[in-house]
Amino acid sequence: MIRATIVTAALLACVTPTLFAWNETGHRLTAAIAYDYLTPQARARVDALLRRHPDYKTLLTKGAPADAAGKARAAFLVASYWPDTIRNDPRFYDESRADAKPTRQLPGFPSMASHPTWHYVDFNFSLDGTAIPPIETPNALTELNRLIPAVAGRDQMLASYSLPWLIHLAGDVHNPLHTVSRYSKLLPKGDRGGNDVWVRPTREGAQAVNLHSFWDGLGGTDPSPAYVDRYAKELRDAYTPPVPDTHPETWVVEGFYNARSVAYKFSLENGTRDNPLPLTRDYEDPARTLSRERLAAAGMRLAAVLNDRLR
Repeated sequence: MIRATIVTAALLACVTPTLFAWNETGHRLTAAIAYDYLTPQARARVDALLRRHPDYKTLLTKGAPADAAGKARAAFLVASYWPDTIRNDPRFYDESRADAKPTRQLPGFPSMASHPTWHYVDFNFSLDGTAIPPIETPNALTELNRLIPAVAGRDQMLASYSLPWLIHLAGDVHNPLHTVSRYSKLLPKGDRGGNDVWVRPTREGAQAVNLHSFWDGLGGTDPSPAYVDRYAKELRDAYTPPVPDTHPETWVVEGFYNARSVAYKFSLENGTRDNPLPLTRDYEDPARTLSRERLAAAGMRLAAVLNDRLR
C-alpha cells in the first residue's frame, strides 16, 4: 500500500466554490501514472474513446508523437487538462453566471457549458463559529459519480466527452484545497479554497502567492514530456499501488482531513498580498510529501476505476 499514511474517514457536509486545482503539470502527472497502470483492454477502450472526441485532432494530439502508441498516450495526458483549457475557449460558456448566454452547439459535444462548478467539492469549516453555507450542486463529487458510469455507457458521444472530465476531476479532488474552504470572522464568505490566503514561500526571492496557487504548483511547473515522465516514474517507484479505493466519496473526505491537518496548519491566519504569511520548511516539507502522495494516489485510483469499468 502507499507507504505514507492517507487518512480515510466518514463523509462530512457543506461545500463552497474554489478555482483551479493542480496546474497542467500536476494533471499530466496523474494522467501519466494512470495510463501506465491501465490494463491492455482498458487502454484500448480509452484510446478509442479519445479518438472520437471532437477535439482529438485539434487539441488532444497537437504536437503529439507520430507513432500510434505515443500519440494515444499524449492524447490521454492532454485530455487531463482539457476541462481547464475550455474555460477560456469562446466556443464554451459559463452556465453558472446569472447572465449566461449559451454558445452555438457544435457536433460531438453533448454540452457547450464550461462547467466551472464541477472542479471542486469543498467541505466548509470554521474554527471561530462563523456560519457556513449549505452544499451547492453540481460539484466534483456529484459529477464524478455520474461520469464514472457514463464513460462505460452505450452513448459513445457522451462517453467520449466524459472521459477527459473524469481524468481531470479525479486529479482535482486529490488536491486538498479543492475539497475545502475555511470560514472565519475575517473571511465570512470563505477563503475560496485558499485563494484568499496569501503566503510567501521559503525559496529565495519568492513572491507572495495565494495558498491555493502554492498547492497547485507542488507537483512542479514544467509540463514537458521529459519532466512529466521522469517525475511520474519517480512517484510510481516511490509508492506501491494500494488496494485501490474507487469511491470518490473517500477521495474528497481524505482531502478535507488533509487540508485541515496540513494545508491549514497555521489555523486562523490569512495574510494579504502586501503582508503575506511567511511559510517555513516545517510547513513546506510536509506539504510536498502530501502532494506526492495525492498525485500518486490520484493516478492509481483513476487507473483502477477505468480498469474496472472498461474491461
